[in-house]
Amino acid sequence: KCSSTVRLVIEGCETMTIEQQLEQQLKEFNSAPFLFIGSGFSRRYLGLEDWEGLLKKFAKYLPNDFDYYRSIGENQMPMIAQAMAEDFHELWWKDEKFKSSREEFRGKVFNKTSPLKIEIAKYLRTKHQNTVVSKHLEREIEKFKKVVVDGVITTNWDLFLEKLFGNEYKTYVGQEELLFANPTHIAEIYKIHGCSTDPNSLVLTHKDYENFRSKNAYLAAKLMTIFVEHPIIFIGYSISDPNIIEILSSIAACLSGDKLIDLQKRLIFLQRDKNNQGESFHPMPMVLDKNITLTVTCIRTNDFGKVYGVLSKNRRKFPAKLLSQMKNQIYELVKANDPNGQIYAVDIDQAKGIDFSKVEFVFGIGISKKLSLVGYKSIKKLDLFEDIIFDNKNFEYKNIVRETLPELLKQDRFIPVYKFVSQSGLRYDELDQRIKQNLNLEHSSFIIKTLRKKVPFIQEKCKSIDALIDEFYDNYGMQRVLEYIPLLKIEDIDLEKLKEIIIENWDFMDSETYKKTLLRRLIRLYDWLKYKDVVRDVFAVEQLVYS
Repeated sequence: KCSSTVRLVIEGCETMTIEQQLEQQLKEFNSAPFLFIGSGFSRRYLGLEDWEGLLKKFAKYLPNDFDYYRSIGENQMPMIAQAMAEDFHELWWKDEKFKSSREEFRGKVFNKTSPLKIEIAKYLRTKHQNTVVSKHLEREIEKFKKVVVDGVITTNWDLFLEKLFGNEYKTYVGQEELLFANPTHIAEIYKIHGCSTDPNSLVLTHKDYENFRSKNAYLAAKLMTIFVEHPIIFIGYSISDPNIIEILSSIAACLSGDKLIDLQKRLIFLQRDKNNQGESFHPMPMVLDKNITLTVTCIRTNDFGKVYGVLSKNRRKFPAKLLSQMKNQIYELVKANDPNGQIYAVDIDQAKGIDFSKVEFVFGIGISKKLSLVGYKSIKKLDLFEDIIFDNKNFEYKNIVRETLPELLKQDRFIPVYKFVSQSGLRYDELDQRIKQNLNLEHSSFIIKTLRKKVPFIQEKCKSIDALIDEFYDNYGMQRVLEYIPLLKIEDIDLEKLKEIIIENWDFMDSETYKKTLLRRLIRLYDWLKYKDVVRDVFAVEQLVYS
């Protein structure tokens, strides 16, 4: 039964892209994903060595060849690292080339493995500053920077993730820091194998792994909430990676029946199409300890940007860092009843005489009632642009057309109107004259006058948005692509791809740059392409009825 069910699911999805299938699967869950990132991520974007390559790099300082240590360690990387660390210890204390390291880490060499960890950490601390040379990978990273996720778990030691997420995310280093902390599971990075900022935290040798495994049950308990509440997307790991299997085995041991079925639905592995088999979105068995087999989802592609694009489509109502702080404050309130008097819960409608300058967070009830008094005339242009792309404002479109659009069009005639008119239920003769004028747009309305001479050239050379990106993405990033998209033939503009491009570059809407103008033009183009036929059909029927 299971195999036929899987086959039917795949057959039903044959016409769907991997983006559409991922989007559909993520809609089953209420929370944003967590990323679980491994060494393959840093190899892909920074060109870092794998574990064996890293050890070979430092074996050149030692008296014996790497193969000598491989034989001692029986080809097991933790055992090889253990043997190397013991020989490296003696060398590090005597060799003049490590003098500066000895001075820098005076008092921090706790055991024989510390010197090797120190040199590996020093090497990795600067590697995140490298830039990706491939344009394709550059575009992937630009998309990755915009993903909306609740957090990251990683076994990587480098600082690349901290660079990509910036100071919005708080980092926990090592098992112990995570075990004794109270993480909020929002805007956090858990470096469970340590970090190059603290060399002694690195899980490198056989003894390190033994110590790590001894606490694995506690770590699994700490991560349990994440795995049962969030979809988990694994990037940079093989499906047979022993680190992942150990952690999932510990978590699965605490679950049974329906909970295990729910867990496997949440596990998604992103993998390279290294054998050029073609893109796919398919189930794959994953064998854990104790004869447990999970059927996880595998996405196979050479364009990881497609997955990052899907992850960037979610919009938060508050910045991730603020959500994390608020969640932490609520936790402290529940635990200590009133943490230093810095939190205040109040019915906004009854709040009088409160000095809010002394309050860090206010949680209010009744605020929507207050806001409703402001009315639709106060809605800003950005809110309309955002609703067209994210459909997240819950507007009453009749009021938007009657009150908001006439006011905004007095100030700016370049406001999108098609979606709001098409869903307002109003007749054509009920529309403001300015709105009627904006319903007479044509394809040429979205093409910059100075670029009109380029239209034949662009339409001949590029038959899709992806082709534009391949041809014109340069050192200036997406600016030229954003300019040229309206120049394509209408039939060559894929609406979903256009929406994806807009979402990926949404940050420009908060700037006062030329790119903001370009992005607004693309949103108007999207609005026109998606809703123009609906508006035309509605008013065509109306003309028949009223004639």
